Amino acid sequence: MTPEIGEILRVVEEAGELALLYSGKVSRSLKADLSVVSEADAAVEGFLRLALTGLAPDYGYIGEETEESRPPAPGETHAWVVDALDGSRAFVAGLPLWTPAVCLLDGHRPVAGAALNPVTGELFWATADGPARVGDEPLEPAYPTALEPTTLLFGPTNHHRTFDVDVPGRIYCLGAPIYQLCLVARGAVGGMFFDPALNLWDLALPALLLEKAGGVLVYASGRPVDLAELAGRDAVPEPIFAGGAELVAAMRERIRYRG
Repeated sequence: MTPEIGEILRVVEEAGELALLYSGKVSRSLKADLSVVSEADAAVEGFLRLALTGLAPDYGYIGEETEESRPPAPGETHAWVVDALDGSRAFVAGLPLWTPAVCLLDGHRPVAGAALNPVTGELFWATADGPARVGDEPLEPAYPTALEPTTLLFGPTNHHRTFDVDVPGRIYCLGAPIYQLCLVARGAVGGMFFDPALNLWDLALPALLLEKAGGVLVYASGRPVDLAELAGRDAVPEPIFAGGAELVAAMRERIRYRG
């Protein structure tokens, strides 16, 4: 039996509470790719792995901090995709820009999941049926259709080195891709672009939220992001763009990757 969304929300909320216990008490170290990791990442990952496999022992499991992916049991098609602490650098710095995130896949299709910013209290979630939501409120963004001087976009922190950008408006850089994509799905900003450095766990839940909120998630070439291509833990092959379809098309014309 597929776990109810209430069970998934409970697990994500408990993961956020656990992470808060580590807030301000961790030491920073660097992984091989120079990304930041702390004791909190391992603790939250361990909790989520035990809690989610307890809900559905036969489901597969793919976690950012887990070296090996566990496939679903024979005859099963579901798998958990987990980013225990997206935004570790912000977490270590004491910035409220991080979130644990869980997404349930059926095959390669996201069907349920949630991400929580425990500091702001924003709980983003969605199921295969019904709208995406933040808390109890459905996400009903009014995506802009053109780039204007008042347009707000999210971009990577190094966009001035990796992209040629010719857009009006402002570009904000919050670091954590999942939280930023959740805010795009909410309509807090017009859209987002990001380096080709994201993985399945960064995009699984945002793909579901954006679909439900009427947005798109595409590569710089315009090709829709296909989660099946990322199942082997490979990074995306191109920069990604997210937001309303018309604004994303305009962004792709005026934001060019140098790589």
